[in-house]
Amino acid sequence: MSNAELKKKLRFELLKPKRKLREERLKSELTTSYVASLIGLERRQYEKKEAGEFPFHDYEMKILADKFGKTVTELFY
Repeated sequence: MSNAELKKKLRFELLKPKRKLREERLKSELTTSYVASLIGLERRQYEKKEAGEFPFHDYEMKILADKFGKTVTELFY
């Protein structure tokens, strides 16, 4: 398998909607705009990440995990 094929395969496997994150956000009654502002993004950028269209950076995952009182693993994997 070439590097490009491997990257495509991993991207497909790992870029999935972040359901646990969305559940926690809704449970806390937080808007996508508010959560986006926590990690320095525009609302639309955040929504695309939550939908699994783009990956979260490590520091974004850490900030959000801390906000919701969860580990990165609990919230994102």
